[in-house]
Amino acid sequence: MRPKLMLTDLDGTLLRDDKSLSPANLAALERAAAGGCQVVLATGRLIRAIPPFLRDLPFLRYFILMNGAKVLDRQTGEVLYRCEIPLKTAKRVFDLMDPLNCTVDCFQNDEGIMDRKYFDRLDYYIPHPPSLEMTRRNRTPVDDFWGTVRSRGDTVQKIQMYFPHLELRPQVAALLRREAPELIQSVSMPGNLELNAPGATKGIALEKLCQALSIDPRDTVAFGDGTNDVSMLQAAGIGVAMANAAPETLAAAGLAAPSNQEDGVAQVLSRWFPAT
Repeated sequence: MRPKLMLTDLDGTLLRDDKSLSPANLAALERAAAGGCQVVLATGRLIRAIPPFLRDLPFLRYFILMNGAKVLDRQTGEVLYRCEIPLKTAKRVFDLMDPLNCTVDCFQNDEGIMDRKYFDRLDYYIPHPPSLEMTRRNRTPVDDFWGTVRSRGDTVQKIQMYFPHLELRPQVAALLRREAPELIQSVSMPGNLELNAPGATKGIALEKLCQALSIDPRDTVAFGDGTNDVSMLQAAGIGVAMANAAPETLAAAGLAAPSNQEDGVAQVLSRWFPAT
């Protein structure tokens, strides 16, 4: 049966490596929406970091953002679900990361905030050009990082780090499992590590959205490639991992698709919403 709800990750899934949306994938989304399927973007990004050519498609209404920290009805502005990291926990992470050879920043109040000492050297910390450009566009550099974060509220939506030398990432992941075991770790971009509150996963967000729309999760299909997509693929009726997906993501999926460079999303959607 045709899915009533389809969710797709962006980077490494719907978008090509250069962050473009292929004509085939766009046409597949349009056919799905025209066929009565609710199309949802489920991303680690802020709403403002979704490119306008995608964010402003007329059939897109619901967004799962920042790995599930926020579920947004963009038509009404209603936040259907939110789950954020307490400021005390965030400060513990910031202090742990400060002496290490990596960046640390956060999303707070739907804005990316980064200490200027990292922002001014982003080309060192992020050698992957598309990730570098996206980060540069979507972080506001500040001179007093902690003071700024503390003044803006009592939670943050997501924390992320970038590692210029990837051998440090598993060491930091192990450190955080000891010192902040309650946080959910995931990877969605080359060289990064992301942290979310315990209830902020794409899988939980999928379930919350299904409740709001009175859709059975068994009537959903979800596409992903990163470890932040694992919970979503497990929660969906059909979980689809891209050929370029992380091993954990491939293991969690019920179906494998061609890679993001091969219009894998469009190829799978064509089984329910074929081109005429």
